Amino acid sequence: MNEYVGRFLSLRCSGDVLNVVGRLHEPEKEISESMAIIKHLKPIVLAEKLKYTIYDLCAGNALTSILAAHMLPIWNSYAVDQKKRSGHYDKIRKFSYVEGKIETSFAYDCQDSIFISVHPCQTADIIVDMFNKYKNIKHLIMMPCCNGSYQDIVGYGWLHENKKVSAYDLWTLHLAQNIKDAKVKIVTDKKVLSPKRNIIIANRQGNKNEIL
Repeated sequence: MNEYVGRFLSLRCSGDVLNVVGRLHEPEKEISESMAIIKHLKPIVLAEKLKYTIYDLCAGNALTSILAAHMLPIWNSYAVDQKKRSGHYDKIRKFSYVEGKIETSFAYDCQDSIFISVHPCQTADIIVDMFNKYKNIKHLIMMPCCNGSYQDIVGYGWLHENKKVSAYDLWTLHLAQNIKDAKVKIVTDKKVLSPKRNIIIANRQGNKNEIL
């Protein structure tokens, strides 16, 4: 069994989460993706409990933000997507599902917040622009998927560590290099059951304009 799937099934809240989300199209893959994001979100939230609002952008079934609402001491959480899914979302405390475009559904400037996103398709560059715009968004944790257009890539250590550099790797680095005023790192999580498993992690509280 995949390690992330095993961890999820061992959670006391796993049954409640699945009851809310409903049927998953690719359960093991989707669970592994969400658990990978939670892995990086957890230490940030635990360091400052009840401080952050979570925005799950291009949320789909909202598995990641629902896990966060169950597992972590957050102030509030919102899943935002153009098409609302049919889960039982009203059963979760500190959680709302908002149907609409991610760039116009909120002002996103009310309090210290975190952007998370799993496979946002063609909107990954929009999420980067939104992170740059709203300075109260202190952290970004995003797992990009569909490749967009990229240029002016500078080879950082993470890129050189990959024996085979793919178009997806170059797209990931392009997104990371467009993040402003933050310490940025890229992690390739081989425990995620998807070929698109690079994770961009940006932190405004670190050194500025630095990619690790």
